Amino acid sequence: MARTIKATDLYELRSVGTVAVSGQHIAYTVTWPDRSTDEVRSTIHLLESDNRVALTESHRDVAPRFSPDGTRLAFLRSEPKGQPQAAVLTIATGQVHVLDGYDEETVHQVDWVDDHRLLIRATQRPDRLKGVDPEEVKRRPLVTRGLDYRANGLGYTVHARRQVSVVALATGEDCQPSERIQPFEPGLAFGHTLLTQPGVDHTAAAVSPDGNAVLVIAADTERSDIEGTNRVWLLATEGGRQQLLTPHAGRWASVGFTADGRPWAAGEPNAAAYGFSRPYLLSPNDPPTVLGPHDVNCVPIIGAAASGKAAAGALFFPGLHAATVSVDRYDDRSGSLTTVAAGPFVITSFDVADNGQRIVAAVTTPTRPAELWEFGPNGHRVLVSLNDELLAELQLAEPAVVSVPSQDGTAIEALVVHPPDLASDGQPGPGLVYVHGGPMSAYTLSFFDEFQMAAADGYTVVAGNPRGSDGHGEAWARSIIGALGTKDWQDVQALTEHLKALPSVDPGRVGIGGGSYGGFMAAWAIGHSDHYEAALVERAVINWETMAGTSDIGSWFLPALLDADWHSGLDALRAMSPISFADNVSTPTLILHAEEDWRCPIEQAEQFFAVLRRNGVDVTMARFPGENHELSRSGSPHHRVERLRLIHDFFADHLLGRQSQV
Repeated sequence: MARTIKATDLYELRSVGTVAVSGQHIAYTVTWPDRSTDEVRSTIHLLESDNRVALTESHRDVAPRFSPDGTRLAFLRSEPKGQPQAAVLTIATGQVHVLDGYDEETVHQVDWVDDHRLLIRATQRPDRLKGVDPEEVKRRPLVTRGLDYRANGLGYTVHARRQVSVVALATGEDCQPSERIQPFEPGLAFGHTLLTQPGVDHTAAAVSPDGNAVLVIAADTERSDIEGTNRVWLLATEGGRQQLLTPHAGRWASVGFTADGRPWAAGEPNAAAYGFSRPYLLSPNDPPTVLGPHDVNCVPIIGAAASGKAAAGALFFPGLHAATVSVDRYDDRSGSLTTVAAGPFVITSFDVADNGQRIVAAVTTPTRPAELWEFGPNGHRVLVSLNDELLAELQLAEPAVVSVPSQDGTAIEALVVHPPDLASDGQPGPGLVYVHGGPMSAYTLSFFDEFQMAAADGYTVVAGNPRGSDGHGEAWARSIIGALGTKDWQDVQALTEHLKALPSVDPGRVGIGGGSYGGFMAAWAIGHSDHYEAALVERAVINWETMAGTSDIGSWFLPALLDADWHSGLDALRAMSPISFADNVSTPTLILHAEEDWRCPIEQAEQFFAVLRRNGVDVTMARFPGENHELSRSGSPHHRVERLRLIHDFFADHLLGRQSQV
């Protein structure tokens, strides 16, 4: 007999992570939250002619990349509580070699230059700290002259700038059977070439098809920490020669080459703009040339498929279209766009084969975590399903996509998730309004454990994509710049009224919740209305004035989104801050925050908690040690389960009339 989903089912759910293709070989990762280690585990698997083989059984192996000849895989390996290191696996033997020389560093990227050389992007300590015990490094005062001394999820970065190197590996004759390759030791490797400038941070790198050049995204000038800008450089893999390809500072997210060797970058060449990322062709003698342009964001923050792929005559990027993420094909000459893998699902990772005629992707639907799918001229097929046995036990909810008119008549897209088994007595139950983060993000037709568990506990959920969201064009996303809490708040109110009008909902038992920008909107809502019986305010922006100097992106994100900062209008910052209206709040509130959240620092939660507590509001604050802004998505498994239980116990107290069942 089917049952509803529980918080502890998180430990059992497996997902396909990253995907790589070489001929008929497909490498993919399987990830899951591991109860015993309290960490996210990942192993690499190989699929050939429907034959599945587990290549690794280590703690956490991610981001596999085939060598050009298809005989080896480079990937990142992490031991328990350790930092990622570069590793190479020989497919025929299963032997794994981990590169020495990076023990003090974190490797962020590994890729192939050719069959005998690797590109490594890794942190590099300054000379004065090399060989110093990590605990001693932590003990010493952190001295910085820039604002980019820390980053959410990365920690303190002032002593850990990411550099790009080319490492030559030993041949089969030179390398003794061993569990480790030591690229800096004579006899085992041919050399190590540092291509980039120590002290400058490099956020992405890509190798040209002929292996002679590398594209990198590097922090720009002495004001990049203030303005959030970067530039794209073309480097020779032998070292020495460098060419600047973006003469003006911009905000670039990913780089690569067309199949015939022309460099491209995805992002925004205008440093002052807040808007979509688009693909641009680059040349040392000309300004970046946009492919298109099209009204699609080619680097959506939904899912992990951020980087483009090349095939003959085309570049492939993910595209967020309404509530779905597809693969879009851009002709690399004309810029024309064709969506080639689309449906009521979300693609989180993909690779292309057969000159772009075949796409292999990790695909998630509302009722299934990411699986391995293949798309071709004759449609698609599922290659690997991971959760059939568990999903057969569960009674899951299937969301419906609806259009809700806002107060000014604008149509707002929303997902409506009903309990999988509506109350047998026919009585209406509680409802929840959820608002996503970003704000340039979206709720999509993907497997979302939070909505499934809310539905399982008896709530009807409305999760909308109000103005400011992604998926409906750049004008829609930019429509709230400098005006947060206006059109977006009107849209959230309309979504709330839609929820209250549903036959399955008791209009007197409706709550609101959200994280990051969604947490901002939940706090804004209860400061401007008494429409809600309970509110979840998670990793929220509460006070733009203080966030400007404490967030890792505050110095540039606020001017871009709010059209205001310390210099151009404190009054505007205060007018868009929920803290300014906190004295109006009477709604019971749960505040959740992570101690090491440097995107929306925890002082934001502390301010809101202090005002509500002082005013006698029914308020609870929960702080998660050792976690950052990504707690709900990639935090420790135990914390993710505890978070879900805190949320459902809170809403049960105020809306459900019984104990939570999740």
